Amino acid sequence: MPDLSTYLQYNDPLTIISRSGTPQDPFIDRADSLPVINGIITLLELPSPTDKVNIAGFIEIDQEVFENRPVLNEHEFLVHYGMGVIQFHPSQEGTVHLCRYKGRGLIMYPASRIYAMVTRNPDVVVTLQDYIDQIQAKINENQIALGKIEDAIKESQAQTDLSRVATDKANQAADNATIAANKAKDAYETTRLVFKEPVADIVELRLMYPLPEIGWTVQTYKDGKRYRFDGNHWIEIDVFGQNLQVVNDFKDGLMSIEEHKKLKDMPLELQDRVIVLCKDSYVFQEPIGVLAPFPFTGEIVKVEAICAFAGETESEITIERTRDFNTWLNVLDRNIKFNPNDRKDDKLVSIRHNQVLAGDIFRANVIKAGLNIQSITIQVTVRT
Repeated sequence: MPDLSTYLQYNDPLTIISRSGTPQDPFIDRADSLPVINGIITLLELPSPTDKVNIAGFIEIDQEVFENRPVLNEHEFLVHYGMGVIQFHPSQEGTVHLCRYKGRGLIMYPASRIYAMVTRNPDVVVTLQDYIDQIQAKINENQIALGKIEDAIKESQAQTDLSRVATDKANQAADNATIAANKAKDAYETTRLVFKEPVADIVELRLMYPLPEIGWTVQTYKDGKRYRFDGNHWIEIDVFGQNLQVVNDFKDGLMSIEEHKKLKDMPLELQDRVIVLCKDSYVFQEPIGVLAPFPFTGEIVKVEAICAFAGETESEITIERTRDFNTWLNVLDRNIKFNPNDRKDDKLVSIRHNQVLAGDIFRANVIKAGLNIQSITIQVTVRT
């Protein structure tokens, strides 16, 4: 098991996962098939300087030789063992080479040291940790706003319950008025309220009660108006709930203007979007050339893969992302694996870095290619 070490004298430490090179914790054999970009290849692990790096058809030169003539020949390369970087002659730009070496671990950088250039003149730099903090702050603000909305809803429900009680008491008063009608019929005819089932609007009211009696009272739930039949016409007598002020962009109501605008900006529902990475031919140990830029911010929730023709041996694939085409980050904790003769992955993929920022670029990197495996399609589901 590699040792995990951190540099705690820094606020945001680097994390180094290293192997000791002993029989109990040996260096592992690596074979990285990687392209030359900007004159260099960045290996997936730090190579052992003792065991060197082997590239078929090329010769490694020492640092001392390079310092005496700081120009590489076409078939020479220089290894920076402390950084895991291999330097090539400019003629090798864009070519892919299989680098064999013994891996002794890797260096992981904190989010506070991964930056993006937001604007120029003057330069404004924002780190990945800044974006993460801003997203968390937005989530906290939305949760507070939702809590206030829930409190307002509860208060409104309490007022509705009180109104129902008042309505029941009014119905009882109407019944008592009916008993008193024999003593004061004229007064009763002009003041009694006989509540009927509510309707949508005035049009439905006339259809529902074509032969009303004096005192019948009906509420329309579209606008909250109450109508009473006076013997000839339906007369509007009041508007139920008119004291409840509705909020808008210019006036406070049940919530403040700021809370109202935040609520309007919140998405009504989350949406799943899919990144598809594929290769329609034989699959080899190398990064698949298809790149997929993603224009939304979200969270990776699922990774699945299939192939048209199963391999005779095991295959393993990583999903990587970048923002500068130089540094590629494996987003998986457990890579995609195809067992021999299986056309679907083993469903044991686990995601380590699930947060996605708008502008991230994705690719698939074949770490181990099964014999005769062909036509792979990988689906990455991102919830935005």
